[in-house]
Amino acid sequence: MTQGAASLRQPALSGDGGLASWPASATDDRLLHAAAVIGEEQIANRDIRDLELERARHALAYLKCKLGNDGMRRLLDDDLQAMTVKVRGWVEASGGAWQSGSVTLAVPGPSAQTFQDWYVAAMTGGREAELRAGHPEHFVSHPRPGTVEVVENIGETELPWRVFYRALPESADFPMPWDVGYALHYGMEILDSDGLRVGYSMRQSRDQADGLHLRFTTFLPKAAPPDLVRRHLNHFAIEFRNWTRMAWLAPKEEHP
Repeated sequence: MTQGAASLRQPALSGDGGLASWPASATDDRLLHAAAVIGEEQIANRDIRDLELERARHALAYLKCKLGNDGMRRLLDDDLQAMTVKVRGWVEASGGAWQSGSVTLAVPGPSAQTFQDWYVAAMTGGREAELRAGHPEHFVSHPRPGTVEVVENIGETELPWRVFYRALPESADFPMPWDVGYALHYGMEILDSDGLRVGYSMRQSRDQADGLHLRFTTFLPKAAPPDLVRRHLNHFAIEFRNWTRMAWLAPKEEHP
């Protein structure tokens, strides 16, 4: 098998049931010097990738909408139950201890307050299509009074989790203090379907000269695989990059 063919083969399952990584985009570009011409327009390899990404997002949104929340829960039920059992095992083995990590995301806009208002409006207004569009692995994003039900692959695990993010007051007993350098703070505890706490999420934002800065910190059970936190930070970067873009491009009448 040639090097190119080997690097493009289907990913295998890793030892913990997760998918092995696809080749990095930079590697793909070295292997595939693809280009297209449509009429007078020349389309580079990365442009073709962007076209694919746009259609992949459309296809996912279409299928999620057709299935609906009930259909998605039924479809994923066995996997959700299996993942719940695994996560509860991690919580029990952790004895109340957490592992944590943070990611800082900088985007040109909107302002911190505008994004906060957009996010709250999406939650309270039940704009589930926009919430699901934040990440390909948002299968259910269903706001409920005081909480939001989410089915997603936390930490890029092979199986999705069904969790409930419950907002907590800023003065709640979080595992770490807030960073006073950030103007806006909001945090949540992460509960499983029976109300067992399986994590925390602390989110902070501020306006800087180069745009909006957001800092996200996740807390997951100490006994969970050590790369779970790192992969959950990838998830944050993806979804909030997409959500801040939606908020920035939203019609002016949506902004206060």
